[in-house]
Amino acid sequence: MVPERTVEAGLKTEMTESFLEGMKSLFEEHYVTIPEDKYDVLNSMVDKLDEMENKLNEQIDRNVALNRRLAESNADGVFAAVCEGLADTQKEKLASLAEKVEFESEADYREKLETLKESYFPSKTSAPKNTSENLSEEVSTDEVISEEVAPRMQAYLNVLSRAVNK
Repeated sequence: MVPERTVEAGLKTEMTESFLEGMKSLFEEHYVTIPEDKYDVLNSMVDKLDEMENKLNEQIDRNVALNRRLAESNADGVFAAVCEGLADTQKEKLASLAEKVEFESEADYREKLETLKESYFPSKTSAPKNTSENLSEEVSTDEVISEEVAPRMQAYLNVLSRAVNK
């Protein structure tokens, strides 16, 4: 993908060259002569212009790369701050989710990460329950079974109830 500024610079160069060629043909048609040494000056100026445009494009590319690295560094810092207190597995999960989040500004990125963190790893804000209470249930074995039971089954039930009562 060619950066937009590079395309613009190329178009400007083409327009300048076209203009200069048009001027040359205009002078030749009207018998205006330019000494040969002046052509060299013109060509050297065009060469210098091309060279300066190339240097400018290189600097623009470097600037874009540096800005990208700065944004990545800021994003890493914000991510580390948001992940503070999470387990390593939770950090990895949040990192995989955060890959899809665009970094526009630190505050915006922090807000998006906090939202992800809260939705996937809710904080434990509920009051802790008293775990020292013992759960005890008593089962009454004296219940009378009102259902009709087959005589063989009744014999088994009687044996079991005696074993439980001992």
